[in-house]
Amino acid sequence: MKDPISQKLKSIPVSIFSVMTNLANKHNAINLSQGFPDFPMPDFIKEAAYKAIKDDKNQYAPSIGIPELRKELSKKYKTFYNLDYDPNKEITVLTGATEAITSVLLGMHDPGDEIIIFEPYYDAYMAVCQFNGIIPKTIPLDYPNFTINKSKLEEAFSSKTKSILINTPNNPTTRVFNKEELRLIGDLAVDHDVFIITDEVYEHITFNGNQHIPIASFSDIRDRVITISSFAKTFSATGWKIGYALASEEVSKSIRLSHQFITFCSATPLQYAYAEALKTDRSFYINLQNEYKKRRDILSKGLVDVGFETFPTEGTYYIVADITPFGFNDDIKFCEFLIKDIGVAAIPMSEFYSKQYKRKNLVRFCFCKKIKNLEMANQRLQKLKEYES
Repeated sequence: MKDPISQKLKSIPVSIFSVMTNLANKHNAINLSQGFPDFPMPDFIKEAAYKAIKDDKNQYAPSIGIPELRKELSKKYKTFYNLDYDPNKEITVLTGATEAITSVLLGMHDPGDEIIIFEPYYDAYMAVCQFNGIIPKTIPLDYPNFTINKSKLEEAFSSKTKSILINTPNNPTTRVFNKEELRLIGDLAVDHDVFIITDEVYEHITFNGNQHIPIASFSDIRDRVITISSFAKTFSATGWKIGYALASEEVSKSIRLSHQFITFCSATPLQYAYAEALKTDRSFYINLQNEYKKRRDILSKGLVDVGFETFPTEGTYYIVADITPFGFNDDIKFCEFLIKDIGVAAIPMSEFYSKQYKRKNLVRFCFCKKIKNLEMANQRLQKLKEYES
């Protein structure tokens, strides 16, 4: 038989998240690798989903999302960010942020177009580019603070550049890009007449005075910005896969054209549940941050205590740590050792870099876990003291 795997897919590895989770399950390790909560989502959202199912909200939703959810999203962006989006023309509900990114890139880019991406990057970005024949031009964030390098960014633009993709709060670095960095991106986008695609799924999880600023809030670039987000991280339901894209009417048309033939629509009862979830008051979001700050501090203390050098977590629910003190120069081997010998799973950060800029001294831990499991992980990590050089 002929090889069934497309040439486009041959260079795409199996997701590192699946690899590490499977290995963690095999060795009964505490999984601090893949970023999904191990605690329940809020009951009031589950109740809203139950009600929608019982009320027979179980058939196809409108491809662009149910009106109730789009209206609540419009209200949210006005309330939180003073941004106005027409719920009928400028808001599209999609099947998670990854499908949103896929629909945006497929709808707006032709094969051979270039897109600028900062690295380390969320691994799906590169795969989606490859699926669609888009050429990624990656720029490393300056180590060790993971800041944007102005000269490198300026050099990345060419006549083929169609867009720049940013992720803030950033996975995996945890950076929250500041106003000056966002203004730089916006000015260069105007100078080179390119679109800005922004992945903001961790928008409500920030720490230490860092505030998420939607780049669309700069009024002069609002119509060239495509904002992507989802409900998974905010409402602790990564398995529900409901996301959305906010964009100008013209850009939204292109997103919707591709979306209708990728998934057509997202789960109807879950959309109704999230429409209810968005009606919650600000105390929910304050409590979310407080709960994650508590978990961050527990894990951070445990990592530092056993000898890790950690980086400040500005946003998201991750901690980046340097493995150098333990005598390892290969993050993948370290993560395998950590699972098999210590009983804790992390993610090797080299998987988020291109070959050109790959770093092998960093790993990422997630703290979106029950406190008792974080404390248990800290206990297991104590064994690392035997290996500290």
